[in-house]
Amino acid sequence: MSPTMPSVAPSPADLDDLVLLRRGLYGPDARMRPLHLSGDLAARALTAGALQVVDPEGVPVARVEQLRDAGEGRVEGEPQWLSWPSERPFERLLLEGPVDLSGEDVRLVESPADVPEAPADGSHILVIASTSLDGPSAGTDTVRAAVAAAASGASVHVVPLPPGDAERREALLRTLGLDPTDLPASGGTAAASPPRGAGVVVLLTGLSGSGKSTVARAAAIRLVEEGSPLTLLDGDIVRRHLTAGLGFSPADRRTNVLRIGWVAAEVAHHGGIAVCSPIAPEDTVRRQVAALVAERGGRFLLVHVATPLEECERRDRKGLYAAARRGEIPDFTGISAPYDVPGAPDLRLDTTGRSVQECADEVLALVHSVRENLDA
Repeated sequence: MSPTMPSVAPSPADLDDLVLLRRGLYGPDARMRPLHLSGDLAARALTAGALQVVDPEGVPVARVEQLRDAGEGRVEGEPQWLSWPSERPFERLLLEGPVDLSGEDVRLVESPADVPEAPADGSHILVIASTSLDGPSAGTDTVRAAVAAAASGASVHVVPLPPGDAERREALLRTLGLDPTDLPASGGTAAASPPRGAGVVVLLTGLSGSGKSTVARAAAIRLVEEGSPLTLLDGDIVRRHLTAGLGFSPADRRTNVLRIGWVAAEVAHHGGIAVCSPIAPEDTVRRQVAALVAERGGRFLLVHVATPLEECERRDRKGLYAAARRGEIPDFTGISAPYDVPGAPDLRLDTTGRSVQECADEVLALVHSVRENLDA
């Protein structure tokens, strides 16, 4: 019996790259760039010899065959196209294939500040930005500004080129008949749309009894009193509504944290603040949450509530630590299950001998400083 072909929903940037590849916008000889797969997915895909790529809605986009190991958890192969990803904002403006723009009046736009104030009638605004519903909103803001400026008669073309890939960028421009060194310099002064996706996720992690939930609630109350749009994701409320049905096995606890992270990322995407305080003992899972937040355009802050184990046990009014030491509670973090101490959190906070408000002040100072930088 042959191994089952696994599926992966790649990052918005990787999905954008596949769309441009399929449309021939990198030229006829372009190949698929390696996909990074988490956990043991790369090993399972290589064993099966193939991988199915789906979009966030589960639509099969491609089957990657002749799979090869590209190292560091990455695979590459030959895509066999199945269907297009689900529709996205400004889908009608995406280039369907190579067009010859050589000799045309082209303005390259990569941010709202690049949009010309009064583009000439018949000119072209080439927007390099992703308008995915599942990524940051900056690209959508840029396209919106370009469409508003082009009302005078310019044409807007959108290509969701993944950021940070100079080779792909050069291949794209040359496929469109453009020399990157000859493009007109940006002179636009169009104002950016009001910032969205500039929200913040604060994840307080620490042992049971460390004080993370108490500090999280105190900080959340203060932020609400200040008028901040805030969502508190903690404890019984999360278990009762968001993760009902999950137990406390290692796998279920990972799922619990990732679900909290997904909701928090959505809150940040819309400019809000999410304060979360699960134990979140695994560094890999915390990193996954950070990635979810970054993909939605938010800022992730990790607070390690570093109260020592001895103090946590001393505070244990429910007797959980004592029960864990008697072997009555399996997989109890700090006793029978490990806790990965964060190496470089944004804030390390020991609550021993300190008031709740004093500790909350430190969290608030961190949030305020980050928000000021985002608004600058």
